[in-house]
Amino acid sequence: MRILVVDDSALYRKLLSDAASSVPGAETVAVSSGELALKRLESEKFDLVLLDVFMEQMSGPQTLEKIKQSHPALSVVMVSGATGRDAEITIGCLAHGAMDFIPKPSGSSFESGMEALKSEIRKVATLARLRCASSSALHAAPEPSTPSATAPIKRLQPPPFPELILIGVSTGGPNALSTILPIISANLPVPILLVQHMPAAFTKSLAEQLDKISGLSIKEAINGEIPMPGEVLIAPGGFHLEIFRNDAEKIQTRLTSSPPVQSCRPSADVLFNSAAKCNLRGAIAIILTGMGSDGADGVATLQHALPTWCIAQDAATSTVYGMPQAIAQRHLSNEILPLQEIGPRINQLFRL
Repeated sequence: MRILVVDDSALYRKLLSDAASSVPGAETVAVSSGELALKRLESEKFDLVLLDVFMEQMSGPQTLEKIKQSHPALSVVMVSGATGRDAEITIGCLAHGAMDFIPKPSGSSFESGMEALKSEIRKVATLARLRCASSSALHAAPEPSTPSATAPIKRLQPPPFPELILIGVSTGGPNALSTILPIISANLPVPILLVQHMPAAFTKSLAEQLDKISGLSIKEAINGEIPMPGEVLIAPGGFHLEIFRNDAEKIQTRLTSSPPVQSCRPSADVLFNSAAKCNLRGAIAIILTGMGSDGADGVATLQHALPTWCIAQDAATSTVYGMPQAIAQRHLSNEILPLQEIGPRINQLFRL
């Protein structure tokens, strides 16, 4: 794997290069500007770009735009601080083609900061390899799969009166959500509850940016609120989002700090499992791009508990075909759709 580090700080170039050397078999090249990065990409092949968000000449977002114009399939990961401004710009980059982001080292211990950075870079290098593998798999014959012994009987029609839309998404989520949510009618008669795997601070910026481009009302969920029709509540980073029936028989939110599930907090499985206990008339579950299998157990629980229609994103349009693939392999999906068809399909299901 060849990794290109782009940062105008000599210190961070060295830190990122040293951390990237922990990726087995990796060769790292570091440059000090977006212009130099574009020149290297013209003449050399790289598998992963680690791109600083703030650079004095050509900024990270500007460099990302030019990289995506010339090398649309190349995996680009933003390197970001955790301040509000950094988070806002990083979310914008994720919505415009960056595969993921990693935080710059922080904290009082240099050693622990470097270990965390190495872990993050190994993770995104794995994601980049998975993207290459997924792309190759699209051209190979599909392997047969066996339905799970515990899979519910597949519904032939969507439930006529679903009360909720539940969405689980991870890597590639900001881009997927910025494609889907603006298409959904503002007259949607039910709430949307959404889990995006993302740290604290970034989910707030994500909600704010999505709210600007959608007719729906989109915000971070808070503890104890009543989800309203046409509203999208995003689980805040670092907390599980659950729902329950209150004494007035209304659906109400609950945020918890219980242990991660599927190595995730927030976790789609936690949200979906809580919805399965709410005696709903029906639900629409949507599983989008992401690494791992979070959401699959939750969808199975929902389908056993209540009328549930599951839509999974297809492999061709997924940044990482992990979460939707887990749904497909367990035969839990009622429909497998390309990203651009999911928003219109939601409108169609609700006759909007």
